[in-house]
Amino acid sequence: MSKLAERYGPWAVITGASAGIGAEFARRVAERGINVVLVARRRNRLEALASMIEDMYRVEARVAPADLTSRDVVQVLQPALAGIEVGLLINCAGFGSAGPFLDMDPSVQESMINVNCRAPILLTHEIVQGMRERGRGGVIFVSSVNAFCAARGMANYNATKAYDLLFAEGLAAELRPYGVDVQALCPGGTLSEFQGVAGLDTRNFGPFARLMFATPTSVVATSLRTLGRRVTVIPGFLNKLTVLTMRVMPRRVSTWLFGLVMERFAAGS
Repeated sequence: MSKLAERYGPWAVITGASAGIGAEFARRVAERGINVVLVARRRNRLEALASMIEDMYRVEARVAPADLTSRDVVQVLQPALAGIEVGLLINCAGFGSAGPFLDMDPSVQESMINVNCRAPILLTHEIVQGMRERGRGGVIFVSSVNAFCAARGMANYNATKAYDLLFAEGLAAELRPYGVDVQALCPGGTLSEFQGVAGLDTRNFGPFARLMFATPTSVVATSLRTLGRRVTVIPGFLNKLTVLTMRVMPRRVSTWLFGLVMERFAAGS
């Protein structure tokens, strides 16, 4: 049995598991001998991933299609959670949008708050009760380097990720006495579907894109390696330097500078 399975098994729940960082979390957790509940909207992708995981890693994979914008998300997931002991919750689902806030569909902005903030809070409240009672477990919130700074063009997204970061840090302090580890994972640019959904394009950075954007594999490896050792985890030297720069700059300056970066990042700029 792996150390991860010993500490956080026998089951993990992973939201946003149909692609990107979420799918990579599912593979790497299963690789270490932990059964997985895969949560996302796209059933066909979840079923394909579950089949691969069960064939390759010989663990059980449950598929739990769910719309995380729904107010009854906990009730929807109850059948998939029935009869299992969840020792690891990975709140990975999330999306963003780019552009002036007042020019965007308010229903999309509300959905972003529901997926990025509301669903993780509800699932954490439901699932982590058992971890506290057992005196062991782990929770990962996928935040972002964007959480450390405001930016025009991504005002709501950055605010949702700041919420995730601060909630995780506060929850970590509350649950530490009960043996439950909490991590705020803050990746920078990561090569996944996120950019396309948000209306951003890595090609606008030309040859520098390889230096600026990590792979889901490297992000997940850093997260699992540091779980239980550090609360706030920022993968990659460049991202650490970016966050340090944001922290030492006056807020007004960092907001202006990060806004310039987002304009450069935006598709069609």
